[in-house]
Amino acid sequence: MNTKLFTKSAFKTAMHCPMRAYYMRNKEYENQSADDDFLKSLAEGGFQVGAIAKIYGEVPAENDLEGLSGYDEPLEKTKELFKQEKVNIAEAAFKYKNCFVRADIVQKDGNKITLIEVKAKSWAEGKAFSKKNRAGLNVIDSSIRDYVYDVAFQKWVITNALKELYPNQNYTVHAGLMLADKTKVNDLPRLNSLFRIKSDKNGRSYAEIIPDAYEVLKSNHTHVIQPFDVDEECDLIIAGRTGEQMDVFGKPFADFVEEQSNRYVNNEKVYCALGSKCFKCPFTLSDEGNASGKKSGYEECWRKMANFTDADFEKPSIKELNGSGLSGKNSKNKWIEKGLYFISDITEEIYPRKESEGNALSTNERKWIQIDSVKKNNNEPYILKDALREQMQSWVYPLHMIDFETTSSALPYHANMRPYENVAFQFSHHVIYEDGRIEHAGQFLNIEPGEFPNFAFVRELKKQLEKDNGSVFRYSNHENTILNGIHDQLEYSREADREELMAFIETITHYGKEGDAGFRKGERDMIDLCDVVKKYYWHPSMKGSNSIKQVLPAVLKSSSYLQKKYGDPIYGSEIKSLNYTSEDAIALLIKDENGDVKNPYKVLPHLKDLEEPIIREIAEEGHLTEAQLRKQLSADEDEDAGFDPDTQINNGGLPLVIYRYLQTFGESTLSSDVHKKTIEQALLRYCELDTMAMVLVWEYFAQVCGSLYR
Repeated sequence: MNTKLFTKSAFKTAMHCPMRAYYMRNKEYENQSADDDFLKSLAEGGFQVGAIAKIYGEVPAENDLEGLSGYDEPLEKTKELFKQEKVNIAEAAFKYKNCFVRADIVQKDGNKITLIEVKAKSWAEGKAFSKKNRAGLNVIDSSIRDYVYDVAFQKWVITNALKELYPNQNYTVHAGLMLADKTKVNDLPRLNSLFRIKSDKNGRSYAEIIPDAYEVLKSNHTHVIQPFDVDEECDLIIAGRTGEQMDVFGKPFADFVEEQSNRYVNNEKVYCALGSKCFKCPFTLSDEGNASGKKSGYEECWRKMANFTDADFEKPSIKELNGSGLSGKNSKNKWIEKGLYFISDITEEIYPRKESEGNALSTNERKWIQIDSVKKNNNEPYILKDALREQMQSWVYPLHMIDFETTSSALPYHANMRPYENVAFQFSHHVIYEDGRIEHAGQFLNIEPGEFPNFAFVRELKKQLEKDNGSVFRYSNHENTILNGIHDQLEYSREADREELMAFIETITHYGKEGDAGFRKGERDMIDLCDVVKKYYWHPSMKGSNSIKQVLPAVLKSSSYLQKKYGDPIYGSEIKSLNYTSEDAIALLIKDENGDVKNPYKVLPHLKDLEEPIIREIAEEGHLTEAQLRKQLSADEDEDAGFDPDTQINNGGLPLVIYRYLQTFGESTLSSDVHKKTIEQALLRYCELDTMAMVLVWEYFAQVCGSLYR
């Protein structure tokens, strides 16, 4: 069977945009989502959830068809297994017309078929999957809609396939979703670590079940991964009787599947109306993709549907405007419908200016600063110096910049945790003194397999912050959320110092909304530096983003003072660091061959760069030569999906993936020891840069406001 069939992956893609399904089918288009989806699955525990579901679904190893590729072999094997009166199968294959599905778990008991789709998604027992709209139709909850439609598609294919294959059997198919139940508390230590991520000879990743896992999971324990019944919702979807179908598909479900499966199999190119969802299209072109001859699906659609030229792709698009506050007639979708694609198209008649009542920028004002900047071709930053100076004068020295690295997983890492409950495994802490002196004063990292780090994390944070009453800074709300979560964990713990730790958390956080019952705010509540940026500063290179990874390069470009100071290798020598010394001090600001400032996150070392001195250190101990060590490490890495020496830990998702990888370490080996030391160095330097980035933002603000030294 050589024809490409319409799979559940193609269906899920077509749900959001049929052209994306076309681009996915044709490999000449570059797909940016492939790596992102892989990292997301690693970070959330998708591979582990799939593995434990097979155990809970009582699928014997010989009935796991995951290793079978193509269409014919898994279809034939499924038919063979269906000869049994009672059988459980993983990755069973079914074909109907142009559609082909591999079901995560199928349980056959006579003529009763139970279909289970497995997802690393959390849900709560008792929570409804749909609700009635004003017309009396069920509307699937938007937060779970993609998953319910996914299993509905599979039920439709399997039901019709069985009717064709076994017209006299009268099979019935019952649909369920196996999800992480966030009402359940895990009671197994290191549940997540029962499964290790490996790569097969084709480079595909899978979860290897450690030998002890089967015995552990046979014990009486709470199942945090649970099946949820969505059969009624699936029947309504298949019948075309859910309220969102016209908005999602523009037609009933079955008609959509028939239409899209025919187009997919025939490789038809049918362009769709443009919308704001196009701004999230993964079929964009990187420099590497362009060099290798790949195509951009994103550009192709805009050329076809909006007559874009090469020059149009260089113009600032409404994509670059922050979406906050844009709704109704001023939503990006409405603008696109009217043919308003560029920031220069936006006028006051379309989007009226609104003056803010205070001395800080409103979301409307920030957008108009950006619009005006584009229209006037102005590349200068905008900063409310007087208001910012007044704000800064309220800060109490020494200033403390903190940043956390945390992770969560569908399968908890530790006992007494719910799915997706946070683990705080790292922080970095910079201090700015009143005389302008800067110091990397503290850090915390606990990546030991099986150790619950949260309470030790707070103890160390308390120890570092309680030395004075200086203002504490975070960037965005993450740190506040994490500390409040640990506060809840402490409340139900038996820690001897829990009251003391909870009281500390209360001093530097707030909980709830002001005016609501239960609201609290500590006298030293952390100051959100991101909020300060939003109120007082904007740079053209930030476009619509306020991420620290956009703000940092912006302030470096803005400031000749910072460029001069940090262009020299003073970090680790003049500025104290816990991870750099005077011997390996670095310049935080590096320029490229064109003289442009490089984003410091882009020049962080790769794992292999950090691995080399560790290899030399071990070799000096006399056990193995450097050559022998490298040969051993290379052999181990061939099947290890968690450690890639070419990895550069320079984005927020990678520390989460790396933490998961470390938690699956078994007995100490040469490779695991080298990898662990390498990863520790990478994580420490990455998190240190996060808080030093906050320092640089402060230093820029202090310098332009004339208050660098008080």
